[in-house]
Amino acid sequence: MNLFNWHEFTTYLIRRKIKTWLAIIAIYISIAGLVTFSLFILEESFQTIMFGTWPAQDAKRWDVVLKGTDLMEDTITTMKIINYGCGWIQPLAFISYRAYAISGDYYVEGLRSKIIAHEPELLVGRKIKIKLNIKDVRKHGDKFILSSGKIKIISDKEWHGVIDVEGILKKTEVGYELTGISGETIRN
Repeated sequence: MNLFNWHEFTTYLIRRKIKTWLAIIAIYISIAGLVTFSLFILEESFQTIMFGTWPAQDAKRWDVVLKGTDLMEDTITTMKIINYGCGWIQPLAFISYRAYAISGDYYVEGLRSKIIAHEPELLVGRKIKIKLNIKDVRKHGDKFILSSGKIKIISDKEWHGVIDVEGILKKTEVGYELTGISGETIRN
């Protein structure tokens, strides 16, 4: 007489293994869901802020647009921290939210360009990055005044063509100066 039933024992082991794997899958889905849901809420937050900048632009309220760009920048920074910190747990979401953060940075850069064109004094004291199509270059002491029409900057270098510059914006008697300027000629 065989007291041990191999069939029941094998069935028990298979069920236990299936339950263990289902528990592991449930834990993975929960953690991945927690991460991706947090990223989704940040995406929605960014979009809500972006929608708020549209009527502000129509009303020419560049101070409100600037506040919106600051909020969007903070939101994108938080998104990047979460995505690079633990977003890899869901590879497809990681790729998607990485692309979203890159496009968010681009949108903020575009809005700040609009602010510079309309009300550059709002950005005085801030580090800015702009593309300028230099139309006029004049010597002013040991510096050069570069003008793209509406925007003038003071530089130690004589630049021509389209340039990409970055620096701290300061207001001077002749326009706006970028201190700590770095840049490169894109097109002559």
